[in-house]
Amino acid sequence: MDSRLRILFEKYFNKQASPEEGRELFELLQREELQKSLEALLEETYLDYEQKERFFNAKQTSRMLKRIKQQTVLSPRVLWYRIGGYAAAILVCLGLGLFVYSYLSESTATSSTKKTVVKRDVEPGFERATITLPDGRTLELEEIANGIFADRESRFVKEGEGRLNYSGLEKSTKEMVFHTMRVPKGGQYRLVLADGTKVWLNAASSLHYPTRFDGNIREVTVSGEAYFEVARNVNKPFFVNCEGQRVQVLGTDFNVRAYPDETAFKTTLLAGSIAITTVGTSSKKIRLQPGEEASLTAKGSIKVNRLKEADLAIAWTKGYFAFNRADLPSVLRELSRWYNVDLKVKSSTKKTYTGKIDRQLTLSELLNGLALSGIPIQIEDQEHIIELPKDLFK
Repeated sequence: MDSRLRILFEKYFNKQASPEEGRELFELLQREELQKSLEALLEETYLDYEQKERFFNAKQTSRMLKRIKQQTVLSPRVLWYRIGGYAAAILVCLGLGLFVYSYLSESTATSSTKKTVVKRDVEPGFERATITLPDGRTLELEEIANGIFADRESRFVKEGEGRLNYSGLEKSTKEMVFHTMRVPKGGQYRLVLADGTKVWLNAASSLHYPTRFDGNIREVTVSGEAYFEVARNVNKPFFVNCEGQRVQVLGTDFNVRAYPDETAFKTTLLAGSIAITTVGTSSKKIRLQPGEEASLTAKGSIKVNRLKEADLAIAWTKGYFAFNRADLPSVLRELSRWYNVDLKVKSSTKKTYTGKIDRQLTLSELLNGLALSGIPIQIEDQEHIIELPKDLFK
C-alpha cells in the first residue's frame, strides 16, 4: 500500500494523475494507518521542492515543518490553507492544497469553515494580446496563425500560443516603425524584440517598441508589468520608459512593475546593472545592483531595498503569484488583473500575506483556499465583493 501511495502521489504532484487516480489518492490520504507513510513522503517531497524553488531558507523550512508537525496554525500573514493535520498542511506548502480542497473539505474541514460559493466561476488568465500597427489597425493575436506575418510595414513571427518573435527578420521598410502590444486583464504574453531581447508582459500591461533598432540606442515604453532579459550590446544601451522613470541597461535581467493603481512603481534587478533616472523637476539618478529593488512613489521619492528573494518578483513568469507581506488590497488587485474581475473588500484589515499560489487555479478554487487560511469569504457574484468577518480585525 505504501508503494501505491507513493506512485499516486508522484503522479498527482507532476499533474499526470487521471481523475480516478486522484480520487484514489484522496481516499488514501484519509486512512489512519497510512499517516506515518504519508508524512514521511510529504516531508521528503517538501524538502526537495523547497531546495529547488528556494522560496524559504533552511531555517524557515525547519521552523515551518516543526510547527506543521505540532499542527500549529502559522501567522495569518503566511498563506497556509487549513485543511486539517500535518499531511494537509504539507500539501498546501507544495501548492497542492487548493486542488485537493474541494474533495477533502466535506469530510475534514471544521464546521466553522465555510466553502466560498461563486455562482459564476472565473477561469484563470491565458496567453492573449493585441498588436496595434503603424496604420492604426489592431490585430488579435489569438486569431493569427503560427508562422510569419508580413505586410508593407510590419513583419514578425508567431511561434505559438503566447509567443512573438521579431529577431532575425529582413527589414520590411526603410524607416523604423513602432508596434504596441497590449495584454488585457486575464492575459499574458511573451515576445522577442529585434535585437534578441526577451520580454514577458503580465496582465493589464502594454509595450510600445520598434520593429527594429536603428541609431545608437534601443528604447521601449512599458505600462503595467514586464520582465526583460536584455540582449547585451555595449555600443547600444537599452532604455525602458515607464511611469515617471527611465531605466538604462547594457545587458541584464530585471522586472518593471508600474501599474497606475499601485502606490509605488517597482524595478527589481536580478542580474547585471541598471541606472534609473526619475522624470520631473527634481530629477534623480540611482544605480541598482543584483538583488536590489527601487520603489518610486507618486510624489517622486525613490527608495532602494535589498531583497532576500529577488526572483520572487518574476514568479508570475513561472506560473505563480508570490506575495511578501502584501496587504489584502494589494493581493486583490493582483487577482483582479489576472482573473479580469473587480474584487472589492467591504472592510479593511491590517493583516498581511506571504506565500505562493498557482496562477492556473480557477477563482473559486483560489478563494476557497483563502477561506481555509482563516478568512471566510463571501462573494456577491455580480460585483465580486469580498466580505471579511468582523473578528478578523481583532
